[in-house]
Amino acid sequence: MRRHIGRWRALANAAFALSVLGLGGFGLYQVASRRWQVQQTFHVRTRFATVSGVEAGHRVRLQGMNAGVVESVIPPRAPGEAVELVLRVDERLRHLVRTDTVARILAEGMVGARVVELTPGLPQTPLVQEGGLIASESPLELSDLIRQTAGTLQNLEELGQTARVGLEQINGLVQGIREGRGSLGKLVQDDTLYHRLESLARHSEHAASALEENLAALKRTWPISRYFDSRAYFERERVLYQPGSTKSSRRFPTDALFEPNRAILSPVGRTRLDEVAAWCKQTSKPNSEIVIAAFCDESLTPEIAEILTQEQATSILRYLVDKHAIDSAGWFKNRLKVAAVGFGCQVPLIPEAGLSEPPSRRIEIIVFTPQT
Repeated sequence: MRRHIGRWRALANAAFALSVLGLGGFGLYQVASRRWQVQQTFHVRTRFATVSGVEAGHRVRLQGMNAGVVESVIPPRAPGEAVELVLRVDERLRHLVRTDTVARILAEGMVGARVVELTPGLPQTPLVQEGGLIASESPLELSDLIRQTAGTLQNLEELGQTARVGLEQINGLVQGIREGRGSLGKLVQDDTLYHRLESLARHSEHAASALEENLAALKRTWPISRYFDSRAYFERERVLYQPGSTKSSRRFPTDALFEPNRAILSPVGRTRLDEVAAWCKQTSKPNSEIVIAAFCDESLTPEIAEILTQEQATSILRYLVDKHAIDSAGWFKNRLKVAAVGFGCQVPLIPEAGLSEPPSRRIEIIVFTPQT
């Protein structure tokens, strides 16, 4: 005898069966999504010397986002070759994966599962093709960190041992000095010898000072003063007159480089000297000589003008040498000669200038290159 099933009961059974099938389908979809099998994807390859436990199914991230999975791990065909990983990546992220993208193997947390992290490259590089190969960086293993730490500790231990030996040697020297051993120890311990040396140094200082004062007085005595003045004048002229060399020069008004009546470079002056430095390096040769000459007019006393021009020439020399190294001639070569000369109010008596040329406030930077 057949049992009759009512209409509502049949509908309820059908609804239940459909619910079970729906839940099962949803579960299968979620599993497939986790393995990136239902989305549109593309493939890229990368190679590592060691994959550090990465297996098929491990996650791929891009800038921290879930981007795909490791599809397969291809062993090396010969000893010493790299292990190749085939990555399945979300198609929606294709515009971020360029040919200069770098793959790294990281751990999630200290002891978490391994993931492959992709770091995008530059925007102007082309997109990676389907199945294209991208670069990789070797993973940092804990054993490598331990080995590096052990090496650092060993170096610190050796450094400490060296410092300990050096301190022992210094202590030995100090002890010897205290006991009066050696010349230095005798000097420290013998008060009589120390006082004699102090007295000798004091007398030598007085003698040098007296000699300098006598020479200064002698230079101011006529007619010897004329000799010293003309000698210094012609020695300065000799710097500007080198008939065996070619001459290249740049000339500037003094106010174009310095603050008025000062030896302090102005900001505009520094900019112009930057251009002069490039010119010097282009013009000079390994055997060249660079002369910086400063001139003044008669609005200042001769003594003040000479001090001012010498300070101005020296300021330019320091700027060009310290900032631009114009005295450098290259590796394994002697440095160029660079001279700074202040002429004050004097007119150089050289063929280029002539006897009638009036003095003016100017700076000349000259490069002499010997030709003979």
